[in-house]
Formats: sequence, structure tokens, C-alpha cells
Amino acid sequence: MIIVSACLAGFNTRYDRTNCGHPEIMEMVVSGKAIPLCPEQLGGLPTPRPAISFVNGDGNELIKGAGGVSAVGVDGIDYSQNLLNGTNEVLRIAKMFNIKKAILKDGSPSCGVFKVWVNGEKVEGCGVTTALLKKNGIMIEALE
Repeated sequence: MIIVSACLAGFNTRYDRTNCGHPEIMEMVVSGKAIPLCPEQLGGLPTPRPAISFVNGDGNELIKGAGGVSAVGVDGIDYSQNLLNGTNEVLRIAKMFNIKKAILKDGSPSCGVFKVWVNGEKVEGCGVTTALLKKNGIMIEALE
């Protein structure tokens, strides 16, 4: 069993109420081989929601509590706690099901594996969920 970003499984969970479904990921969910999760929804954010960008760091720094790092929406609201809450829920589920691997949506403030938005630019870095899952020994793969 693995975890997959819900948007990759065809669920309209992205911030703009769309998805980026991949047929192979959808098949994994349908066949019971994958659990689709959206950390941002698990953290209490609605869909649709404002696009979120990190300020002064990425998901690694946010989970470490580095000073000055936050996750702010285009509406100016700090959503850092929502992202952290959702990330902790994903980790709880991963531990419950003894998950060893996740396939996550690159570019997301939660699921970004190689790229995230920081200070309005797409840069190298990772999302909050990716950072915490990696820290707990879970292998991460990325899809766009």
C-alpha cells in the first residue's frame, strides 16, 4: 500500500478545484494499492482555496520552526498551521498503514518533491508533507 496525492488520482482537490489525474495512479487507487490523500484538505483548508506560497524557506524549514518561514496565501493569510496539521494527519495515516512509499504532486506547498513556490517564484525545495514523510523514512516519488 502506498500514499498518493489525491489530485494525481483524479480528485478535484487542487487549490483551484481541478486535478492532474494520471491513469496509472487512478488504477492503483481503484485496485486498492494506494490511498489518495490531500494534506491541505486534511489540514482544514477548503477547495477551492487561495494559492499558497512559502515565504523565506520551504517545507523543511517550516516543519523545523525556522524563524520567518511561513506559508501565505495570495489573500495574505498565513496558512502555515493548516499545512502542518494536514502533514501530521498524513504521517499518522502512513504509520497506521505501515506506508513505505508515497507518490506526490510536485510544485505543491504540501506535496512538492523537487519544486515549490517561495517568495512568488518556483524554486528547488520541498513541501511540508514531503519533508515530514522523508524525515520518517518514507520514500517519495514525484509526478506533475
